[in-house]
Amino acid sequence: AAFVALIVLLVVGFTPFRAVSLSLLVIVLVGALRPATRLSPKKIVAAAVEAAQSGVALVAAAACVGIILGVVTLTGIGSKLPAAILPLAQDNRLLALILLMISTIILGMGLPSAVCYLLMATLVGPVLGELGVVPLAAHLFIFYFGMMSMVTPPVALAAYTAAAIARSGIMATGLAAFRFSLVGFALPFAFVLRPELLLMNDFDNFADWLHVITQLLFSLTGIIALSAAIVGFGFTRLRFSTRFIGLIASLLLLLTPEDFADGWAQLGALTVTIAAAVVNFRKYRNQPTG
Repeated sequence: AAFVALIVLLVVGFTPFRAVSLSLLVIVLVGALRPATRLSPKKIVAAAVEAAQSGVALVAAAACVGIILGVVTLTGIGSKLPAAILPLAQDNRLLALILLMISTIILGMGLPSAVCYLLMATLVGPVLGELGVVPLAAHLFIFYFGMMSMVTPPVALAAYTAAAIARSGIMATGLAAFRFSLVGFALPFAFVLRPELLLMNDFDNFADWLHVITQLLFSLTGIIALSAAIVGFGFTRLRFSTRFIGLIASLLLLLTPEDFADGWAQLGALTVTIAAAVVNFRKYRNQPTG
């Protein structure tokens, strides 16, 4: 109930401070409806003390984030990075995209979502335009990586709240979030290299639709393979060699241009991924039950 109240109050237009304060009041009122969840004054004081103790670590982490953001802002690194990317990449589109990813994550550190997107569109968008990226893919690229700064150490603002809820270390939580969001780091590259994923193609004939469906199949398989390689599990626990093969196959499926090796590299990676999935599924079926 408190979470729903918090979301509703924020949507209605309450300030974050007032919305959180009223949500805390909702917790007390809703908890008072049942004897098992009713909060006595002693429990309320204990909860306030515990919250203050948890906040000490957040304040220290926020101070460190402020130092990092101050260095980036005062030195002008943020505004200079995008302009220096094209000369560094030297017509290497994939290298330019990787450098843009790094600069977007750095520029997006500690910024609210809307401000982050507007800043990225201003600084990074023109560089993507010079690379010949489809406008929709360019905007999704900068938006995705701007948001990925929320789960990318050393800042990883989203990890602060998650760490307080889980009562875990901030850096450990940020690293775990970064690890589990690695698939999301591959998707913006796929949008740029495969605009068909965004339906940015000519649909006047069946061949174009077939092309779009093929790229969707390759990308979906690549996402599944990359997830299994990162986590180390696919029906059964995966060996290192299988994870490595899955990683290479996923990169071929997600990040190779559509005309790379006339599509044979993607087709081969798809075949290897399906074969590995079948083998592991058979191992899973043959495991003794109980």
